Amino acid sequence: MNKSTCIHYNPRYGWDLNSDANLEMRLFAKAQRRQVTILSYGCDLDHHTIKKIARHYLTRKKSDETEETLEIRYDTYDANSSKHEESQYYWKTYFISERTLAAFLQALRRLSGTHIHCEFNVRGHFEVNLNGVEFSTRVLKALDYPSMYKEDLIGRYLLFIDTESPDNEMIRHKIHLLPKELQSLSLPLDSSQLQWQLLVKDWITAILRYDV
Repeated sequence: MNKSTCIHYNPRYGWDLNSDANLEMRLFAKAQRRQVTILSYGCDLDHHTIKKIARHYLTRKKSDETEETLEIRYDTYDANSSKHEESQYYWKTYFISERTLAAFLQALRRLSGTHIHCEFNVRGHFEVNLNGVEFSTRVLKALDYPSMYKEDLIGRYLLFIDTESPDNEMIRHKIHLLPKELQSLSLPLDSSQLQWQLLVKDWITAILRYDV
């Protein structure tokens, strides 16, 4: 094993980070705490009120106050494709305090839908081929996830049917007519690539078979 510049062995308490690496990790962790994406998702969201709340609490100008500023992104997904507004907020970065973020979330949570923290800059796509048809899904990494079960699940990947693939049109228009448990899919963080393939295919198959 090559000697690492990041870790060393201390005979008293075992392996530890070197001081430079320790500082770098602390700075990285601090930066991560200052960045978060807020996601609102559900069916028939109140977009009119959401716009008013976003205008009231979200600003793109950094404050001169001494209170620490957070970098915020905001994203929405409406299962009803006729009401969904694609990436209206996501590509903008907002600068607000922790108190303002708490007030923003409190205002959102008075509305219908689910409003949660997601990892900053983690938004991608996962594609599957099902009987020669290419389906795509939008993926976000939730940091808190309200479970349908007794306990909350900390950290999940959330998947939604998007419009990236033309083949999605055959299912995107009907998502709001499905039971809530079929409108999105959540996967544990430790799911393998094979599990993703199988579970996403099962989910899309269930959507295709659901008679609306």
